[in-house]
Amino acid sequence: MLRIVLVAVLMISFIPFGSADKGKNETRIYQTDSIGTINTNKPSHVIQKDGRVLPTDSIGTRDSNNPNQYRIIEDRIYETDSLGTVKPDKS
Repeated sequence: MLRIVLVAVLMISFIPFGSADKGKNETRIYQTDSIGTINTNKPSHVIQKDGRVLPTDSIGTRDSNNPNQYRIIEDRIYETDSLGTVKPDKS
């Protein structure tokens, strides 16, 4: 009986959890007030490993249909469409 419980615990410990993997692949940016307190009721942004900057709502849900999306490439920030394709410069 103990052996079965130990095997079950070992198997469960190797299951990857989705939220833990997301945390490794993205960084959150929160809005703050003038003294540095995080405003959790205001929208924030997520920077993914590929450089995409996506807006999120106050509970952290990504809004991939929002027109205000950007991509960081090297040392520049480019505006992108909802698919992540860099828009051509208008200048």
